[in-house]
Amino acid sequence: MKRHTKILLSLFFLCVFAQNIYCESKKALSVRIDQIISEDYPEMTAYAVVKNEKNDIVSGLAPGLFSFRIDTEEAKVVSKITPFSMLEESVDYTILVSNNGIMEGEPFDFQKNAILKFVELMNDNDTLSVYTIGEDAGVVLENTTRKTFDSAVINKIELSDAQPRLYDSIINLLRKVEQKKAKRKIIIILSDGRDQNSRFTKDQMMETLSNSGCPIYTVGMKVLSNQHLSNLDEISQITGGTYYYTPRFKDLPESLKRVIECIKQSYVIKLKVKSVKADNQIHLLEVKVEETESVGKGLKTFVAVKHPVPKWVKILMLIVAILLVIAGILLAILRRISKRKKMGITKRKCPDCGNIMKDSWEDCPFCKYMPDLKKKRKSRKEK
Repeated sequence: MKRHTKILLSLFFLCVFAQNIYCESKKALSVRIDQIISEDYPEMTAYAVVKNEKNDIVSGLAPGLFSFRIDTEEAKVVSKITPFSMLEESVDYTILVSNNGIMEGEPFDFQKNAILKFVELMNDNDTLSVYTIGEDAGVVLENTTRKTFDSAVINKIELSDAQPRLYDSIINLLRKVEQKKAKRKIIIILSDGRDQNSRFTKDQMMETLSNSGCPIYTVGMKVLSNQHLSNLDEISQITGGTYYYTPRFKDLPESLKRVIECIKQSYVIKLKVKSVKADNQIHLLEVKVEETESVGKGLKTFVAVKHPVPKWVKILMLIVAILLVIAGILLAILRRISKRKKMGITKRKCPDCGNIMKDSWEDCPFCKYMPDLKKKRKSRKEK
């Protein structure tokens, strides 16, 4: 018996060892979840981008290649995975531009050009807002579509003498974006990462960003040095976005193109979670993608939003209320019919004047005591 157990254990460890070697031999995939919307939990939506070892976006993956874990445990979920390009879902883009004096010349001109090229890549139902970095996020344009976009507005953006208060501008911008009703919101920052004299500290900004559900994509430009570019990388890391370093100003349009490609070639993952109850607590979602020759996973936190009254209960209460109103109306009609029957009033009508008569009446009292009424009805019939 002991010998049999040892053989089984040896086989088990051999299988585990072989599986680890097999997984390590697979090519690595990068799975990045940039946004999770859990307002209608247990139903929630996650947006994920899958890239290969060459950092190229992987599209066309079958839904069966995706698996999910929540808080490191196998999750019981009902999932529906659709490429974003197959949906008619709109995106609300917000771009923050650096227009302080140090950007004079190519850095500023290529930022404007990048925005103009970006608009050409937008879908018709997408919206765009543009702001500048300063004491607060200065408005250039808001909620503009590709059809209503006026390039002259971008070309008229001027350099500012104000200090680049990057942290203040980001927090101010985030508050504006959070008030929008759009479902899919993307913030893009064009900057060298410098901040001067913001009221908010970097730690305060990072804490605010960590509590937001909006991904921030950053495009870093080297103007004087690379000293502050790490700020942009940290901003993207904490919000689920991506940082793009652009050493040459003429490559800014290409960097923005890469951002919009990430959005358009992402996967929309709709989940109905059955294994984790709504508790208003933070949980960790893991999305794993495993092909024959490659494997990868991505992680992002979400809040299991607990509603005072579940959505299905609200719908049920509405249906019950409608049925009760209909039942009340029917009951009132039946009671009236019953009362009329007790009084002896049916559908019997006088053939002369047309008034309703009781079954017990031998003569019509209307014709007998109100002959004028009878004459009027007859004259109407003759006409």
